[in-house]
Amino acid sequence: MADALRRKSDVVHKELVLMLLAFASATTDVLSFLALSDVFTSGMTGNTALLGMAVGQGRALAASRSLAALLGFVLGVVAGTLARSPGDHPRKLAAVLAVETLCLGLFAGLWHGFDRPAGAGIVYALIFLSALGMGVQIIAARQVNLPGIPTIVFTSTIANVVMLATDAVVRRRAMPVDALRQSAVFAVYLAGAVLAGWLASRALGILVLLPLGAVLGALALQLRPSPAIS
Repeated sequence: MADALRRKSDVVHKELVLMLLAFASATTDVLSFLALSDVFTSGMTGNTALLGMAVGQGRALAASRSLAALLGFVLGVVAGTLARSPGDHPRKLAAVLAVETLCLGLFAGLWHGFDRPAGAGIVYALIFLSALGMGVQIIAARQVNLPGIPTIVFTSTIANVVMLATDAVVRRRAMPVDALRQSAVFAVYLAGAVLAGWLASRALGILVLLPLGAVLGALALQLRPSPAIS
């Protein structure tokens, strides 16, 4: 019984971490697109499309910003890979989350350190740092080690949930737990995007801090001692 409760507590813990990371990704995507000259710093599929479109239309400035995001994301994946260790010990994931926290902390500090950061040359540094943090987050989500749960790209997840839901209706059986978990994480991402969209025109300074706050929350969860189960 104690082992079962401990395993359940561990799964719930991982789910909370993934939801916080999904929230960080959603708020980052909205912030970067609306305030950093129409780039995505976590969704590299969309960002690559924007990069290709800018190159095809001869818009060098727009292409350079998308390229900065792509470069930052790739280097973030490198940094996250170097920070992680084999296995799923809580401290190993905490190291990756700490690197992401540093990236997003530098982003927030740089943003609030300038009067008009998105309108100056500093925008490239902001794009780079934001994408760097999201690249690290890809590794963090994988380190959490729950099957089929992304925190950034949800296209395949949506397809998977719809397929499983259709199958469940046709066969008159319950939805698999993994599909319910995927749906919950996607719902958090959507809610984060809605909140970020609302804040973007009302309290941009607060929106800038939301991704950092979410990752700090995930890091705090990871560093918290596991509760004893008797």
